[in-house]
Amino acid sequence: MYYRRTFSGSLMFTDNNGGDDFSLLYLIEATSPCERLILEIEQKDSGADTYHNYWTGYFSTPDGAFDLDRSTFTITPKPYDSYINFDLYGEKEVNIFLAGGPAHNIEVSTLWPDVTYNRNFWLIDVIEYMVQQIEPAAVIASNFLNNITNPVTGDVNKWRYLTLAQKSDIKRPTSSNPATSGILTFNDLMTMLHIMNLYWSYDGTTFRIEHYDYFQGFEGINIQSQNIAQRQNKYSYLKTDMPMYEKFSFMEAGDGNFTPHTIIYDPNCTDKDNTVNMSYNVTTDIDYIYNCVNGIGDLTESAISDDGWVILANFESGGNYYVYYGTAYNSEDPSNNYVCSWSYLLRTLFMYGRVLMNGEIEGDPVEFISTVKTKSQNIKAVVCYEDGYDPNDYITTELGETWLAGQKGYVKQATIHPDGHIDFNLLYGEDKNTPPEISKYKIINIVVTLPDSIIVTLSEPNTVDTYFSLLFDDGDPAEECFQVIIPAGTVYQNETTLEEHTTLTGIYGNDPSLTGWVVVLNGLLVHDYIADCGVPPAPPEFPPTMPVLAGATQYGMYEVVHLNWGIPADTTYFEIYRSIAGGLYKLINSVPGTWDEYDDSLGTSHDYIGVEFCYKIKACNVAGCSAFSNVECWIVNSP
Repeated sequence: MYYRRTFSGSLMFTDNNGGDDFSLLYLIEATSPCERLILEIEQKDSGADTYHNYWTGYFSTPDGAFDLDRSTFTITPKPYDSYINFDLYGEKEVNIFLAGGPAHNIEVSTLWPDVTYNRNFWLIDVIEYMVQQIEPAAVIASNFLNNITNPVTGDVNKWRYLTLAQKSDIKRPTSSNPATSGILTFNDLMTMLHIMNLYWSYDGTTFRIEHYDYFQGFEGINIQSQNIAQRQNKYSYLKTDMPMYEKFSFMEAGDGNFTPHTIIYDPNCTDKDNTVNMSYNVTTDIDYIYNCVNGIGDLTESAISDDGWVILANFESGGNYYVYYGTAYNSEDPSNNYVCSWSYLLRTLFMYGRVLMNGEIEGDPVEFISTVKTKSQNIKAVVCYEDGYDPNDYITTELGETWLAGQKGYVKQATIHPDGHIDFNLLYGEDKNTPPEISKYKIINIVVTLPDSIIVTLSEPNTVDTYFSLLFDDGDPAEECFQVIIPAGTVYQNETTLEEHTTLTGIYGNDPSLTGWVVVLNGLLVHDYIADCGVPPAPPEFPPTMPVLAGATQYGMYEVVHLNWGIPADTTYFEIYRSIAGGLYKLINSVPGTWDEYDDSLGTSHDYIGVEFCYKIKACNVAGCSAFSNVECWIVNSP
C-alpha cells in the first residue's frame, strides 16, 4: 500500500571517461563481492544552485554483469529505503513461543459452549514482536486494532481485542502438552491479516497497519492547469485487474457464514477468465473445531488439522475477555467468533476497493463503498523539487475534475526525467466515502437470580442505550413489568431492586421452555414467551440537533489536537470527522454522547508540521445523526 521509488533501466560504470569506477567495482568483486554498495541520486532546485537527495539505491557486484573486454559493469540498483530490511528478512522464520516472544496466558472465554482458552497471544503483540525482529526500534501504530471505535465501520471496534492461537491449542485447550512451537514469517503474518483487508507501511520509525481505506492518500499536486497536461483526457480500463470472481476461504469451516464465499461482478465489465482466490492459513470457525473434536453429529476430530492458526475476536467486560457471540448475515443462528466469518468480514471490511461498485456476495446484490482504481491514464507534467511531489498523494487532473465527477488520480507508475518532466500512469476509481451500515442486533443472556437480582449481559457492546422489559407472572392477575437499561458502550447490568418479587421461585434464563419473562430490545420484541409486557421507554424519534464545535487547538508542539463542543439533547454518541490538508473528510472515531471533548493523537506526529487539520462532528442516536457541525481548523505543530 506504499509507492516505492525504483530505478528504471540500467546503469553502466566504465573507465572510458578517465574515471576509475570499473576498476573500483572489479576490485570489490575480487575481494568482497557481497559488500552492499550505496548509490545516491540528487535533484537540483529549479531556482537555486542547491541539490537534494532524490533517490538512494544499493547493489552488490553479483547483481550486475561485467564486460572485462570493454571494462564496463552494468547494474539495475534496488531501492535503499525504509523497506529494505523487510525485503531482506520478510521470509525469516520466527518461533513466537520462544522467551522474549509476545506475552500470552490471556484467558478468553466463549459463551456457548463454556470453554476457556488461555494459550492465546494478543495479535498486536505478535505484530510488534515480528516487526521488531526486522526493525528493533520500530514503533507499532494501528487505529484499526487499537481504537475503541472502529475507523472503518464507525461502530464499536469488534477487532480491538484480537488474539492469535495455534490451532492445536484451540482443539485441546486443557491438554497437558500445549504447543511450544509457533513458526511464523513476517510475510505470512501480513498475508494472514488480509482477511480483515489490512495492509502496512513503514516510514523508518513507525510501522503502521491499517485497513485498505486508510491508505488512500492525501491531496498532492494539481496539474489540471498545466498546458502540457491539458487535453490529455484519455483513459482505458485495466481489465486484468477486474476479475469476474473473488473467492475467499479459510483452512477449515463448517458454518455457512465461515465456509468459502464468492463475490461476483457483471461479466460484461470484467475479465471472465480471471478469478482471484484468497485462501488463508487461518481458521476462525471455532464452533466447527469444537464440534469436530467432540464428535458432534457426524463430525470427527480428523476433519481439523493441527497445523495453522486461529484468530479470535473478543470484547472486554469486567476485566475478562469473551469471544463475540452473535449472528452474521447468512444465518439466523448465532455462532462464536462471528465477526471473523466471511459473511461478516465481506459485508463490513471488504466493502472498499472492490472491482465494481455493484456485485453479489453469495448471490445477494450489494452496493460497495469504493472501487479499486482501474481507469488508467497516461499524462505528462512538469514537477520541480519545491512542488513537494509525493507519489503516495493523489493528483488533481483535468480528466478527473471535468470528466470523472471529481475523481482523483492515484500514481501507479511515474517516470521522472532529468529536465523535470514526469510521465505519469494514473489510476482512477469511484468512492462514495460512506461507511457501511452495521446491524445493531445483540444476542441477549438474562439470568434472574432470586430473590432480588437480575443479571443482563449482551454479547457485545452497543452504541445506543439498550432497554429490556421483564414480565413477571407470579400468579397474581396483575402481571408486573420490570425495566432494565444497559447504557451505551456497556455489556453488563446487575439490577438488585426486586424485593417485591420474592415470591417467585426458580432461575429464569434464555431458555424458550421457561415462562415468566419477555424481552424487548430498543422497542423490538425479541422474545415473547408470555403476554406482552408493555412498551419500554421510547427511543428518540428524531436525531439530535446539530452540535457546535467550540474550537480546535494544541497546547504545545507535538501535543494532541484538542476539540470541544456542546451536547445536544438525546445524543447517545458523536461521530468525529477529520480532513488533512484540504483532503476528504474521514470518520476517525465515535465517542459516547456524554463526552464534550476529544483529543486527536495524530497531532503528536512529526510528519505534520505546518499541516492544517480541519474537523467537524455529528451528534447521533438510534434515530440517526444530525447535520454536520461547523468546521474548526488548526495548523498542527506550528512553532
